[in-house]
Amino acid sequence: MNLITTGWLQGVSSKGDCAPISPMDITGNWIDIAEPRPDFRGAIYQFLIGLLQLSMAPEDEDEWRDLYQDPPSRDDLAEALSTYQYAFELEVDGPAFMQDLLLLNTGGLKLNKNSVRSLLIDAGSRSNLHFNVYPEDFVLCEICFAKALFTLQINSPAGGSGTRTSLRGGGPLTTLVVPVDGNPEMPSTLWQKLWLNVLPKEALNDSYSDIKKIGDVLPWMVATRTSDGSDGVETTPESVHPLQAYWSMPRRIRIDTSSIDCHGNCSICAAKGVRTIRHYLTRHGGTNYTGNWLHPLTPYSLDPEGQKPPISSKGRQAGKGYRDWLGLVLGNDDHQPDAARVVRYFTENRSRKERRKGCRLWCFGYEMSNMDALCWHDSTLPIHEIDISRRATFIGRVKNVLDSADAMSKELHDQVKSAWFKKPRGHEPAVFDSFWEETEPLFYKALNGLSDLYGSVSVQGGAKDEAAEAGKLADVYKAWLNGTRRVTLQLFDYWVLSAPIEEQDMRRVIEARANLGRSLNLAKKLKPLWDIVDPNRGKKTKAKGKSKS
Repeated sequence: MNLITTGWLQGVSSKGDCAPISPMDITGNWIDIAEPRPDFRGAIYQFLIGLLQLSMAPEDEDEWRDLYQDPPSRDDLAEALSTYQYAFELEVDGPAFMQDLLLLNTGGLKLNKNSVRSLLIDAGSRSNLHFNVYPEDFVLCEICFAKALFTLQINSPAGGSGTRTSLRGGGPLTTLVVPVDGNPEMPSTLWQKLWLNVLPKEALNDSYSDIKKIGDVLPWMVATRTSDGSDGVETTPESVHPLQAYWSMPRRIRIDTSSIDCHGNCSICAAKGVRTIRHYLTRHGGTNYTGNWLHPLTPYSLDPEGQKPPISSKGRQAGKGYRDWLGLVLGNDDHQPDAARVVRYFTENRSRKERRKGCRLWCFGYEMSNMDALCWHDSTLPIHEIDISRRATFIGRVKNVLDSADAMSKELHDQVKSAWFKKPRGHEPAVFDSFWEETEPLFYKALNGLSDLYGSVSVQGGAKDEAAEAGKLADVYKAWLNGTRRVTLQLFDYWVLSAPIEEQDMRRVIEARANLGRSLNLAKKLKPLWDIVDPNRGKKTKAKGKSKS
């Protein structure tokens, strides 16, 4: 099976129909990809984006925009992909897609034979033994094998001694820019969804120059850079080609051809009477990715001193609501984290015309605990159009809102614990989560207000205009502070007063609620907002203190 020419992907048409398509078909009337598993769908998007970045990256932004508005024909796309077609064979006596070339001739090395169910990242996870335990006769068709193999390689979690994690570490977060479909009658195309995440060559540094050896990008085309034994090596961006980030292959895997059944039923997609695979061969000591790797589709936390390698954001951040909105969409000023390269390029450089159509940030990934998959997170976040000259101010304002939310969530947690226990200890994640969940609409309302305020350059200027802007900012902050105060106190009552009355110490409850009320006014991280809402607030407090004395 060739992964360029074979219809192994499930395309979704504008009418909602599903049909098999190949990568050469993605410029047609297809609007999405449908897969039997959400992690497969996320992986296929990355596969196609990586394929486009490899085979037809535009020279500059003008060429990118031309192709966004007028996609290539199927024939033109097929011609571009044909350069690499030979490298995407799944089963062949030679270099095979995402499989270890050295395992063809092991020279007496011991190999392990694993069930293909081990390719599934959530297989056997203790987080849900009912759904994650698969039958002993588990098999995969060629198509599902290819999808599972690619998904595992680019997301590889910890797997024991000598088993390497993915280039981005275990359970990485992926963030993609996707259009908003404002008109159901004219949904965005699959091509647009993919092309928004392709970078022009002018946006890449010199290290992304012309490819000299195909194996520097597609590691299965050459002997594996093994990491076991005295002759093991580490693999840095400098030792191969940076585009290998899209095609990293940390696990040493090869189809066990002796386990192929020509007339089986796939355990995932339920295809009947198809060619199926039961086992694969594997060995430890695969490619060990180290150094300053920066996957273009993943946010990273950067060491301010540049001494430590970047740390990739993890899939759990896709499930944290608006807590990480700033870092994931625009990046924090301290780079903790910094937005993914593709996302930064979009918010900083894509034309205002493209942004006005409306885009969101699609975030997804596994939350892992070493080898155990705890949860698959999948969410979207809004992307706002901000004038580049006012971007820094906007980021600062949003950070103030997020800092205040963080402070309020901690105060709520602490005072709930104080009301519950004479000697509070421990951590109650449900209390924190309830705050972030219940205040989410208020945050996005505040975000919309800030976006309206800083989305364009003020034309008039002058003191009058500055005063009007200050007034609008004060209104946004006031609505946020009053709204979150109300929600926070309601949550306190929910968590504390819903318990049986005989189990409550009302003195502790009353004291804790009063302390919470004071904190919502006086907390340090709320001060920047209150100073704008009421500039004379500090003076009033001092005057009140003097009068009492």
